Amino acid sequence: MSAGDLFLLAVNLTRRCNLACAHCYMDADTRRAGGNDELSTKEVKQLLNEIASRNNETMVVLTGGEPLLRRDLEQLVAHGSGLELSMVIGTNGVLLNEDRVGMLKQAGAMGVGISLDSLDPQSHDRFRGCPGSWKKTLAGMDHCRKHDLPFQVHFSVTEKNAHEVGSMIDFAKAVGAHVLNIFFLVCTGRGESMSDITPARYEQVLSQLVQVQEETTDLIVRARCAPHFKRVAYQANPESTMTRAQGYEGGGCLAGIHYCRITPEGGVTACPYIPDEEGSIRERAFWDIWEQTSTFELLRNPKLEGKCGKCEFQKLCGGCRARPLAMGGTLMDTDLWCGHYPSGQPLIEPMSDNPDTLLTWSPEAEQRLSRVPGFLRKMVRKRAESYVSELGEPIVTTGHMATLAAKRFGDKFPGKRPATAEGDQTKTFVKFSTSGLAWTQEARAYLDELPGFLREGVFAVAEDVARNEGHLEVNIKLMHRLEEEDTPGRKLPWESAAEILLTEGLADRPPQVQLFVKPTMEAAAEREANRRGAIVVSIDDVGKIVQTGLAGVAWERDALERVESAPEFIRGGVKKAAEFSARSEGLARITSEDLTRFRNRAMMKAVRRMKGFGMQELNFDAFAIARERVPRLKENLQAEKRFAEIRHYVESKQDPDGGGLGLLDREMLAKMKAELQRK
Repeated sequence: MSAGDLFLLAVNLTRRCNLACAHCYMDADTRRAGGNDELSTKEVKQLLNEIASRNNETMVVLTGGEPLLRRDLEQLVAHGSGLELSMVIGTNGVLLNEDRVGMLKQAGAMGVGISLDSLDPQSHDRFRGCPGSWKKTLAGMDHCRKHDLPFQVHFSVTEKNAHEVGSMIDFAKAVGAHVLNIFFLVCTGRGESMSDITPARYEQVLSQLVQVQEETTDLIVRARCAPHFKRVAYQANPESTMTRAQGYEGGGCLAGIHYCRITPEGGVTACPYIPDEEGSIRERAFWDIWEQTSTFELLRNPKLEGKCGKCEFQKLCGGCRARPLAMGGTLMDTDLWCGHYPSGQPLIEPMSDNPDTLLTWSPEAEQRLSRVPGFLRKMVRKRAESYVSELGEPIVTTGHMATLAAKRFGDKFPGKRPATAEGDQTKTFVKFSTSGLAWTQEARAYLDELPGFLREGVFAVAEDVARNEGHLEVNIKLMHRLEEEDTPGRKLPWESAAEILLTEGLADRPPQVQLFVKPTMEAAAEREANRRGAIVVSIDDVGKIVQTGLAGVAWERDALERVESAPEFIRGGVKKAAEFSARSEGLARITSEDLTRFRNRAMMKAVRRMKGFGMQELNFDAFAIARERVPRLKENLQAEKRFAEIRHYVESKQDPDGGGLGLLDREMLAKMKAELQRK
């Protein structure tokens, strides 16, 4: 075992922490005060010197507890960076303010791993034991992005939050994370009081992650503390680049093989969930402990027992060794959280270390390969040599390597921001191709410049407004209008009942949308209070806003009566769309004439959309066509139900051409039919 096999070293700098996470393997008793014998600045620097003296390819993760509580953190990062070690911080993100991010960046930090355990603020805060931590964590991500400090999102999956995995993947992309690490808990320490994810759910999530990673180029998604990920990846695709069969040495369980951790007091353990120390860096040289202890030797040359010892995937996976130990067994016992049963097939072997002797590498290509992280190098070598062999060429060049990288990632390497049509690197983190709405270039640029934690929410709100108003695109005028409506800060006192109703009205909104919508609803409620001459926002003011979305306009009686005469299943939508249209025109009140104008405009837009579908007659076939062409209507049960209600209502009327909906008339229907037939 050579020194180069240490890919990752975690250094727990402190037991102190500003949170009280339910799953943490650290001892909660000392989370505030820490211990009296934490490694000193000098001792940590000496450890880094020792690591770099034999291998400067090791990634060093400074974590805790909460490492940002160490005042010497930047000093340690600068020292390790000066030794050409890759220095990374593992944090809960709460203390990651703009000044601290700038200092870490200046010190040479390669990146930050930030923990986020739910997209629901209350769930995350409960999990982390601290109200308000969710908001501060997202702000920390935004500061990292502002200072171009790469960051990863760390998500600890449990049975309670496993349903959020898909949303967390979308979130990580949206906020510009380079990597999403999904951690699977091993029930030790404070995590013993939690129920671990079930084996069935475990398998389901792993399959989901494998599929996502195969399809994703702008985000690296990895399962941590889940060696079964490698077995699932191989079963899905034997040529997957995520297994040792293809040379990826970051696979399986790395504990004691390519990874270990240092406790705050200097103890060396194979991983955080294997508590027995193999020695102390205060008593022995680190490399002596790494290379000579019996536990590490056993992990590197395992003699697995039970079904793990009979499994064809044991060299690709190997199972979690901490879990059977935590359950009262030994390191070599069966990992009971694996749902696979051995098939009796031959062992699947890792890729051979022997390179293709028929090929040579140019000096420049060899140099470029040497800069690839050790756990990827064998895989990259094989891919390059296979590619060059297929071309029938004798030498691997940097050009070949660049071509392979482009094939894997296109023009968007993991974590890089996609380019605009003009080719400049724009901060775009939202997909624009799945909603059925077009975005103008100016609107996209505007969205890109918003704070990261708001971007996803603003995107959702803008599309919602555009659809409700009948637009076929989101333009800069709409974005400016939303900005004007989103002037933060309350100007009036609020009744407690109004506060409660606002919270309830936002409860079903995604957290990212809430951050943008709440100030808008607050401003609209205060406009309602001002309209009636009140100096306090009441529950009735909020009720109007919640009921109609974002009202802010009054109604003439005859106009409101027309809306109220419409069927119940479309009444709310008609009222909301009219209010959006009125607000866009700056109207304080909606008259019957306004309602007719809004209706005519919306119906003609609908006809133009139907015409775009190739229709020449006004009939119910439009929905079937739209369902195939508009992504948001596919398999949308709510849309199906609403369409069925509309169709049943219209067909049940004696004279549907006569205005059976209470909002249409013969003249309008005639115009719609004529427009469809016009060449």
